[in-house]
Amino acid sequence: MAALFFSFLGDVMGWQNELIPQIGFFALAQILYIIIFSLLAPPKTTWPKSFRIILLAFVVSVYGIAMTWIFPRVEDSLIALGIAIYAVLLLGMCYAALRHKNVCLIIGAILFVISDFTLGIHLFVQRIPHSVLCIMIPYYAGQLFLYIGSSKLLSLR
Repeated sequence: MAALFFSFLGDVMGWQNELIPQIGFFALAQILYIIIFSLLAPPKTTWPKSFRIILLAFVVSVYGIAMTWIFPRVEDSLIALGIAIYAVLLLGMCYAALRHKNVCLIIGAILFVISDFTLGIHLFVQRIPHSVLCIMIPYYAGQLFLYIGSSKLLSLR
């Protein structure tokens, strides 16, 4: 619930076009998700090591693509720093979720990354038609799946 609350505060900041506080609140949400997925509910059964290496390579590749495509177009250095840190946290959350054999977490994490990647493209690379739908549908669906997956994880403890 705390991760959802910080995400909500990030949404509020986004509605007010306050990008730095928005990034900060979303970063707090990602930190909480990482804690939930890694510390409070470490995977009891996880994917084989070779598959986890592939997952990690995928996550690092997505980060690399985002940073080479979006990052150079961010003109404000404070916003660029915030985006770089946030992207590491977002993909850390994604990797922590993907380690679990929990379909809801996997779907939620991937949808969240898709949403934020789309937002970054829209804000810094090129405007996307119907951007609100392209960003918010995977975002809210991702949040729902992360909540369901987290609830399942914590109920199994």
